Amino acid sequence: MPVVTISRETGSGGSFIALKLAEALGGTSVDKEIIHEIAQKMGRDQEDLKDFDQDSYNRISVFFQEALAGIAQGGHVFHPFGIGPLDWDGVNLFHPYPEQDFNHQEYSDVLRQVILDLAKKNNVVILGRGGQVILRNQPDVLHLRLVAERPDRIKRLMEEQKLDEEKALALLEQRDESAQKFLADFFDVDWNDPHLYHLSLNTSLVPLSEALPIILRTMGR
Repeated sequence: MPVVTISRETGSGGSFIALKLAEALGGTSVDKEIIHEIAQKMGRDQEDLKDFDQDSYNRISVFFQEALAGIAQGGHVFHPFGIGPLDWDGVNLFHPYPEQDFNHQEYSDVLRQVILDLAKKNNVVILGRGGQVILRNQPDVLHLRLVAERPDRIKRLMEEQKLDEEKALALLEQRDESAQKFLADFFDVDWNDPHLYHLSLNTSLVPLSEALPIILRTMGR
C-alpha cells in the first residue's frame, strides 16, 4: 500500500503529477481535503483555519492571534515560533485579528493525526502540508519534490489559471513564501532540504509526461 508525499514549488506541475500518479496506483490524491478534515476534527469552519494552512499561511496573523489570546489570559507576548523579534514596521496594531480558541500547536497536532490517518489508506498521494516530515520514518512512503525554473512556472500558472503574467508571479511568490514559512514554523525544516526527499525532479528538464514513469520506476512499479 504505497503512500507518496509531494512537495512542490508553485507551478511545477505537482497537482497534475499527483492526480496522474493516484490514477496509476488506483488510489486517491488529497490536497484541499486535508484542510477540510482538519476543520471537521477541530469543529471549525475552513475559513477559520485559512491563516494556518500551508497555501495561505500568514505568520503575522497567527502570531497576533496567539499573542492577543496570551494577553487576555494575563500572559506576556512571546513569538510562538522562536524566530526572533517581530518586524513591527507597517503593522496596524488596531487591525481586528480574529479571536481563536486554539493555537498553532493544537492545529499542528490535528494536522499530524490527519496525515497519519491518510497514510493508513491504500495508494494515497498527499500534497504538501508537511507530509514529508510527518511520515519521514514511515515504511512504504515515497517523498517526492518537484521544482521548475521560474519562467516555466509562471507560464504554467498563466495557462492553467488564466492569469496575466503579473498576477501569476504574485501568486507564485505568495504561495512559495507561505509554504516555506509554514514548514519552517511548524516543523523546523527547510522546505528545499534535499535530505527530506527520496526523489527530486526538475520539470523544466524532465517533461511532465516523462516524470510519471520515472516516479513509478522508483517505486518498483
